[in-house]
Amino acid sequence: MTTLRAAFARQFVPVLLAGVVLSLSATAGFADERCAQLIALRKQYAGVRLTSEQKALKAQLVSWYHENCGRGRMLAKR
Repeated sequence: MTTLRAAFARQFVPVLLAGVVLSLSATAGFADERCAQLIALRKQYAGVRLTSEQKALKAQLVSWYHENCGRGRMLAKR
């Protein structure tokens, strides 16, 4: 199972992450849905080794998450 998961990650995670990055450019109205998707991805791929390209995409996604889903968003609502 772990080997299958790793093989899947190597082949499909870059495409999946690229799709998520592109979809994150949507309007703020979709932020809640995008936040939930990122949380689900984090849980699904926990422990999977990433390539340097995947790590760069992950850094962009984490940055977006912190801006739109993290403390910055809660402070803006005050």
